[in-house]
Amino acid sequence: MILGRLSSPVLTVRENYAQAMAVTAPLGSVISTTTVAVAYAGNGVILATILAFIASAFWVYTLTIYSRRIASAGGYYTFVYAAYRNRALAFTEAIIELSSFIFLNAVNVMAIYLMISSLLKFYGFREANIILPFILGFSLLYPTIVSYVMHIRRLLGTIVIIVATLEVLLLIALFIVAIRYGFKFDILIPPPDVSLASLALAFIIILVSIDGVGTATYLGEETRKPLDNVTKGMWLAFIIGGLSMIAGTYAMIALWPSTLSLISYSEQPLIDIMAGYGLIPAVLVIIIATKSLLISNIGTTVAAARILFNLSREKAAPEIFQYTNKYKQPHIATLTVGIVTIIITITSLELLGAREAFIQLGAVTGILWILGRVIDSAGAPLLLHRLGEVKLSIKNRDVAIPVITTILNSIGLLVSALDITITSILMLTSITIVGLTWYTLIARYGIPGELVIDNNSNIVKLEDYINIAYKRSNNTVN
Repeated sequence: MILGRLSSPVLTVRENYAQAMAVTAPLGSVISTTTVAVAYAGNGVILATILAFIASAFWVYTLTIYSRRIASAGGYYTFVYAAYRNRALAFTEAIIELSSFIFLNAVNVMAIYLMISSLLKFYGFREANIILPFILGFSLLYPTIVSYVMHIRRLLGTIVIIVATLEVLLLIALFIVAIRYGFKFDILIPPPDVSLASLALAFIIILVSIDGVGTATYLGEETRKPLDNVTKGMWLAFIIGGLSMIAGTYAMIALWPSTLSLISYSEQPLIDIMAGYGLIPAVLVIIIATKSLLISNIGTTVAAARILFNLSREKAAPEIFQYTNKYKQPHIATLTVGIVTIIITITSLELLGAREAFIQLGAVTGILWILGRVIDSAGAPLLLHRLGEVKLSIKNRDVAIPVITTILNSIGLLVSALDITITSILMLTSITIVGLTWYTLIARYGIPGELVIDNNSNIVKLEDYINIAYKRSNNTVN
């Protein structure tokens, strides 16, 4: 069987930065995942964001250990296979990432609905029945359609770059407004009624957004010099996106016009704040935030589609997923991601309602994301050891930082589990059942993570690539 191919390697640091910023979505994250975190931690969300930024710095460094040595369309799960050489674990990572991307799509769609709903309520408008289907329909269809019909370079190099710039500028402007009368150090301290478990859950929910910079790794096949450009794009997005998220989160808490204990009851705190400044500022923020959330869903759709695409080439998913359209985009995989997102979004809304579905799906997304980071970070030293680059000594920075990352993420995951709900448990159980069924029927006959991209943009098997790059050459990738 002839393997399907994605677009020829034409992407640069610019597009990798765009993909990383798309999923980080600083303003969209303050509206989406940060707002979910507020429901758990109140104004403790500022501390949670700062801690998430620090933890994410360790994670991006750990991810760099992989991205400077291996490129693929499989992203994280290919890294897991390279480190552990275990197809079941690699497939588990693929399911974790695929699920977290699709769930994040649903969370962002609900954030758009709640954002507009909050504005209408603030100005006394009752929600019209037509609003829900219109908002949901457009928000669900737009990322899939755009990802389907546009070449990846144009998609990331124009639409995403413009929106990312606007949202960063807006968050910085809000921060400047918030500190015009001085910096409020007291709001950095979580309220006494916020449990450690709630703070930990807020931490991992926010970490989903900041860690989104790692989705640039899924562009390995389409990027020129991927071992350099993917890494550079990730770090650039982490610094700009992460710092602007901290600034925006501080602004949201500092500008809250009422008692801070009430902020966790607001469906969209930032929108309520902006509505207090007038209709025009509120609408402006909603327009940019909506675009940010939709761009985030484009980024996660791009990543999720490439997971399905690459699994298909490795005979761990149905062959149909490796089909591409005239733009060399995996269109069947893209449509599948869009359809599953629609099903999960509509079902959750019907069963839980917008607010509760928003919170529960956000929590599950965070748990899945951190679970994946634990697997990835623990494997980085193993990869270096397999390549003969380092001995497994905690004194080595390339060993110590992944170990610290693993510990931090594991603690956050375990503590946050104390506040997990039955609804979240049921969602996670459903994902587990789907994953086990998929592996039993299809994936165990393939080798998830087997295919990587060499420096000449050829698809090669991992073992062959390592033999050539590390065992038969003096030019070891550093």
